[in-house]
Amino acid sequence: MKRNNNEKGFTLVELVVVIAIIGILMAILIPSLLHYIRKAQRKADIETARLIGQQVMVILTEYPELQNSVYSRGGGRAVYQVTCGGERYEIESIARCDGTDDNKDTQTYIGKNRSQGAWDWTADIYEPFREKLNAENSLIMGGQGKQYIPMRSRYYEPPKSECNNETDKVRDPSERPGYSRTDRWLIVHRTNEPGKRGRIEVWAGNSQGRGANGPRVRLWPDPPSYY
Repeated sequence: MKRNNNEKGFTLVELVVVIAIIGILMAILIPSLLHYIRKAQRKADIETARLIGQQVMVILTEYPELQNSVYSRGGGRAVYQVTCGGERYEIESIARCDGTDDNKDTQTYIGKNRSQGAWDWTADIYEPFREKLNAENSLIMGGQGKQYIPMRSRYYEPPKSECNNETDKVRDPSERPGYSRTDRWLIVHRTNEPGKRGRIEVWAGNSQGRGANGPRVRLWPDPPSYY
């Protein structure tokens, strides 16, 4: 039988050209894909922060006696000077919760004092509020009894004027240097609103490195446009 000489495969040059075209397309598409993934992760965190904030407001409305716990003054308070959206003001942390399973404190305290619930680790004056928050945590992603509430966006790049409590940025090797780490939820209230109790806010914070435990960026209400 004679071979049909019209049947031809790809030449080496053609294969190289195809591979080069695929490489160029990947170089163009991958950055855009990563951008949209990060954007979707941040939107998910903003939505979770909204749910957390709304849960807090419902609790304070249904149990007004807990407002004394939230707005009390006592030892062990965690007060921070922050800047967000160009506004500088003071906040006080009243509850915090890990956002990742590799969070420094989650790894340290699993099976120890984390058994009470996800929200923990602030001054004792806030304990009644935190107990109610943990009892009704099923409204938030992660559910009651979980050690943490998932935080999707682990890193973000703030403008230089708004690097809140950041003294030593943790660098993500998969991204360019300069990204802030966010792996913790913080429920805070403003402290410098004379004549009234400051509004409740939900921030993303950092559990690791120097400057740990401080707030990084406000996620609810009114997250900044750069996030």
